[in-house]
Amino acid sequence: MPAPQTIALLGAPGTGTAELAEALNLRLADATLTAQAIALADAPHLPDAMRHTLHSAAITLLMGLDAPCPAPEQARREAFDARLRALLTDAAVRYQVVYGQGAQRIDNALHAIEAVATKARSKSARNQLDDKPMRLRAWDCEKCSDPDCEHRLFSTLAGRGTAQRVAGLTGFRETPEAG
Repeated sequence: MPAPQTIALLGAPGTGTAELAEALNLRLADATLTAQAIALADAPHLPDAMRHTLHSAAITLLMGLDAPCPAPEQARREAFDARLRALLTDAAVRYQVVYGQGAQRIDNALHAIEAVATKARSKSARNQLDDKPMRLRAWDCEKCSDPDCEHRLFSTLAGRGTAQRVAGLTGFRETPEAG
């Protein structure tokens, strides 16, 4: 059984990071993916352990700021979110922002996760073989059953030449009718 991969979840306070992690873990119980809410303290840069966790995660999801909150709290959230995005960018961590509330946010997160899971699955050797275009049925020569037989080529060429030879012997040539 493969080792579980981490889905890293980050967000400003009050954006539902822990709740989304719990909901995703319930939905992904049979999968090899584990959602982990990562709390970030006030720091000028990402700690090395957190940077390693984020770089090794299958996907990093950042919570959107669409959940309702009081105006003074919203300003603090926006500042925290801007700092978080700057830290992720400076650490070269790719992330996707997840919006929505309740079930809609869970569905949006699952769509983002499935996009990564689909890409990972399509890289497997089995799926690469399945992606090859189907070959047309090989042609077999009716004389010898050899698909590489030259009989078909010569039959086709001889058929073209026959019409020209018959026209030369009989003197009959097809000419367009004058209109």
